[in-house]
Amino acid sequence: MSYKLEDVSGIGKATAERLKTAKIDSVEKLANAKPEDLLKLKIKGVGKATAEKYIANAKKMLKETEIPEQSSGEVKEKPEEKSDSKPKAKPRPKPVSKAEVSKLKELIKQQAECNIGLVGHVDHGIY
Repeated sequence: MSYKLEDVSGIGKATAERLKTAKIDSVEKLANAKPEDLLKLKIKGVGKATAEKYIANAKKMLKETEIPEQSSGEVKEKPEEKSDSKPKAKPRPKPVSKAEVSKLKELIKQQAECNIGLVGHVDHGIY
């Protein structure tokens, strides 16, 4: 299956056109390119991190579409994943003792209090 450059996550139509003018006209060529090659094209908004992301996304797309084959030419079937019928239980928090609760209440009483007010009128606008 052949993909267009626009199918790679993050690449739009304009970026794909710039890549095609630089003879990177397929996802395979993009996956084999180096970030420095893309930086030389001076595409607006494409820096080193973005170039690396484009290349990684192209490699990921190619890896997902590969079909592993046996030596006889038959396609291997993927083993079925076992699914547990029971969902994983969430860990329960530790029970809090009454002494810890009273300590927390005392700490809350000692906290500083700060009141914030806003003065104005509705006719003064939103700023």
